[in-house]
Amino acid sequence: MTDCLALTQSTGTVEEQDLVLREMKSRLEDVTHNYHTLLGEWHKLQEELKADQVPKDYVLVHKNDLAQLATETSQLKLNLPKVINSGLSTATTRVDSLQEEVDRLRQQNTVAEADIGQWKSRFEAAVAECQKEKESNLQLRCELQELTEQLSQQSDYSSSLGSSCCTLLWRVSRSQDTVQTLLSGTKIDDFINLVTSTVESYVSAYKDDWPQDQSDESGFILALVGIITNVAASAYGRDFLISRDSGRHLVGTFTNFLADAPLKKSARLKNLLLMALYNLSINQRALKYICSKPGIMGLLAWHLQEEPDCDNRLNTLRVVHSLVSDEHNNAILHELAEALPEHFLQQLTADKNQDVQDLALDLIMDLRQTKHEQ
Repeated sequence: MTDCLALTQSTGTVEEQDLVLREMKSRLEDVTHNYHTLLGEWHKLQEELKADQVPKDYVLVHKNDLAQLATETSQLKLNLPKVINSGLSTATTRVDSLQEEVDRLRQQNTVAEADIGQWKSRFEAAVAECQKEKESNLQLRCELQELTEQLSQQSDYSSSLGSSCCTLLWRVSRSQDTVQTLLSGTKIDDFINLVTSTVESYVSAYKDDWPQDQSDESGFILALVGIITNVAASAYGRDFLISRDSGRHLVGTFTNFLADAPLKKSARLKNLLLMALYNLSINQRALKYICSKPGIMGLLAWHLQEEPDCDNRLNTLRVVHSLVSDEHNNAILHELAEALPEHFLQQLTADKNQDVQDLALDLIMDLRQTKHEQ
């Protein structure tokens, strides 16, 4: 085989290759000769075995082979206990280790099963508690819905009752004799404070979503403010309101309402407030108190320019004209001149309403006289 590889890998001359081929041919002939020789000896051995008639269960073994086999058998007998004892010791150690691992795993499994049972019990308890909470929440929700409906019904009833009662009282308060009777009661301060807090809550709650004037709540607010307007229409009522802390607080609430209430949506209520402020301004003490409110003239000028309602413009002009009628308070005229452009007043002189025209002309004359005096 080595010679074949040498032959295939050789890169020598042709003569060298022929020499190699001859050598291989010679060797092949020797192998063939040896094969035929061995075959002949085999046939001869078979014939000899048949001649001696050796039993089929026996095999002829050479003496040297038998001796070698006996030697190997003795060595195996000597080495076999060592091998078996070493393997058995290793296997025993391994079995013991595995047994300890199995015991440890069984112990861990027992602990885990106990933990699982404990967590399962907690889970079942939590599920039961959650179910109770759901049932309780459902019951509370139903109760809340029922209470909400009752509260809504009660609120509607109260609004309707308040609107009806205050509307009747509004009509009754048109009489000056009735006004004096109302103001002589022991609950008048509570009533004025009620009007103040109700107006403040109303504008705070509905500033971004103004309700319709036809609702009972709107009727209730209108009637409350209307009562104050009628009270302020009498000399006794004006003096009564401005002489009490509750009345002065109410004036501040009315002016704040003009600034906070949305334009184009609260014209009817603003008209009542402006009429109340105008009625109060007839009283000298009330006039000075209103003029002392910071930014009052700027607020009225802004309201006059931004509010499109005709009645609002008229009542605003009345309040402004009443405030500038104080001859000893020139500062209010200067404030008006800064806050209200004269060209806007000129536009009002062409208004469809004659009262608006007259008041605008009077204000223009007052402003020009103030500039002339300067």
